[in-house]
Amino acid sequence: MTLLPGAAAAETAPVSPPARARGDVPLHERARIARRPAGTTGGRWFRSTPDRSEGTDGDDRVGGFRLGWKASALLTLIMLTGPIGLVVALPPLLHCRERAERFGFYTGDTLMKCTQRGIDARLQRLDARLKMLVRGSGR
Repeated sequence: MTLLPGAAAAETAPVSPPARARGDVPLHERARIARRPAGTTGGRWFRSTPDRSEGTDGDDRVGGFRLGWKASALLTLIMLTGPIGLVVALPPLLHCRERAERFGFYTGDTLMKCTQRGIDARLQRLDARLKMLVRGSGR
């Protein structure tokens, strides 16, 4: 099929409101409007959203971007483990840094060993509290 120059652009160009008011609506636009359920304005059918189809390239997405389920699960995992890791590891690290500046470490002790001991103590305390909570939940 051979198109005349400018025919494709005119067929897909958005319809201006004055042209729509005069009734100069191309056939493809009339078909798109007729497919909508009554009372909807465009975009997503069952929401009353403004008609965003003017000036777009025909993409039906309303905005933003979409991730697959694997990327979404990975992002959720990172967003949960990051703050939890900071809550568990940051206080012992800051305490050990302050201790190193103020008093220094004993022979053979390092910042990493001190921090690891602090993290282990916090995790043991959390474990003990969870066990107490579970034991007391049956009462």
